[in-house]
Amino acid sequence: MNLDELYERHGESLYRYLLFRLGSAEDAEDVLQEAFCRFARYDLRWRLVRNERAFVFRVARNEANRCLRRKLGRKEGEIMIALGAAGGLAEAFAAPDEPSLALLLRRAEELPAEQREAVYLKVFDGLTFKEIASVCGVSANTAASRYRYGIEKLRRAVGGEP
Repeated sequence: MNLDELYERHGESLYRYLLFRLGSAEDAEDVLQEAFCRFARYDLRWRLVRNERAFVFRVARNEANRCLRRKLGRKEGEIMIALGAAGGLAEAFAAPDEPSLALLLRRAEELPAEQREAVYLKVFDGLTFKEIASVCGVSANTAASRYRYGIEKLRRAVGGEP
């Protein structure tokens, strides 16, 4: 496995995802580095990886969770992991000039953590439901349901429906 190529393919999207999960550019950079150190130690495992993109996101997610546990302590870290992204979408993207996009991002931050993560991975990183399932450790049907419920809530919130 060539780490330079891996970084070219996934580095930017992994960084944005980690920024979304952790809410801190410094933490996202540190965790991205930890993830790539872990990839370097996976020499023989790469032959067993069926979906590289899902695998690198899963490793990054696990490293983000480790970071939260280290920073906040086990109990508080587990609470933050359960709550989902610490920073939300606003930190992962520059402030949008378009008011409707800014509203959509604010509403997305109000979604339950599982739905917010599924929507993020599908919309911003283009992962399939099978890949999202692998990243989050759930079934593809659960990943699809989280996405569908999240999108429906966003439609109602942005459209002004109750």
